[in-house]
Amino acid sequence: MSAILTGRRVVIVGGGVIGTSIAFHLAERGYSEVVVVERGLIGEGSTARATGGIRQQFTSEINVRMVRQAVDFFRDFTERTGSPLNFRQHGYLFLLTSEAQRTAFRAAAEMQRRLGVPTELLTPDEVRDIHPEIRLDGVLGAAYCATDGSAAPNDAVQGFARAARARGVRILQHTEVTAIEPHGVHTDTAGFLEAELVLLATGPQARSTGRLAGVELPVAPHRRQAFAIDSLPWLTPDLPFTVDLGSGAYLHPEAAGGLIGGNDRDVPEGTDTAVDWSLTEPLIEALVHRFPAMTEASITRGWAGLREMTPDDHAIVGPIEERPGLWCAVGFSGHGFMQSPAVGDQLARWLLDGAPTIDLAPLRYSRFAEQELVMEGVRF
Repeated sequence: MSAILTGRRVVIVGGGVIGTSIAFHLAERGYSEVVVVERGLIGEGSTARATGGIRQQFTSEINVRMVRQAVDFFRDFTERTGSPLNFRQHGYLFLLTSEAQRTAFRAAAEMQRRLGVPTELLTPDEVRDIHPEIRLDGVLGAAYCATDGSAAPNDAVQGFARAARARGVRILQHTEVTAIEPHGVHTDTAGFLEAELVLLATGPQARSTGRLAGVELPVAPHRRQAFAIDSLPWLTPDLPFTVDLGSGAYLHPEAAGGLIGGNDRDVPEGTDTAVDWSLTEPLIEALVHRFPAMTEASITRGWAGLREMTPDDHAIVGPIEERPGLWCAVGFSGHGFMQSPAVGDQLARWLLDGAPTIDLAPLRYSRFAEQELVMEGVRF
């Protein structure tokens, strides 16, 4: 298949981890006629509030394939971009508390292993070997992948951006797109930027930027919050990111202390990012039930950000068929950071080679009108 781009300018709207990854991957493959337009500072939007988890344990094959590729890139991040990134492969541990969960995770693990992800299904005794502080009341087993991990989203954004700039990409900060036309975008500070292709990577603002081009993108912002806790003697950074699927609460060990959250999945649509401190008490109760030693934990700070949710919890990646010249990479539903290297690589291949190496059809925009949604079963 032939390349879609002909050598003229690409404008990427949005300077978070998705937009900068796409810019980097285009430039790495020799296509530097790229401008990234960011209304604030790069990486200061939803990316700045992400907790940095990177997991391959999904129930949908497209999500597994994307993060499986991303894990390889995160391992080689410094070599590829020239910037440091501390990718810690401490693993993800999902505690299963119902037969329905065990059945679903058994099927998912078989698919994940087929795709090269070393997921293991553990007995309760094996869970204790990995995480001795877990109370196993009601735990029927667990799913564990040792190659899952975490990294700092802002470090990734800055690394992508520096490497893209070094290869000729322009990044315009404090520049807002005010209108989108078939052959470019209007901005408030840089005038009209002519382009043969406009790519939206605007995260929680995807619906409003889509409307600038006359397209209704089914992406809604939802607040998610997290809390940092102080150091505990037993909470070491090598312990896995642990999710109790019975309560939805998670514990994410870090180099000093950890992060907790996960009991606010059903917050209504909205753009309010004020922390709801009333949720901390039930969250702590759920975590103390599962980790009795958490009684000594102290919350040091809390923050909230916006997740860009679609009706099926999957991203929208590729062309908007009804609007030639308009592409998008939005709606990642909390998985944007962990998928960002694969998104950038696959879109660069699609635009420059004529086709991606991962079948992105499940993420097409038209699936909503066609009622062919791709549902994800691992939700917390």
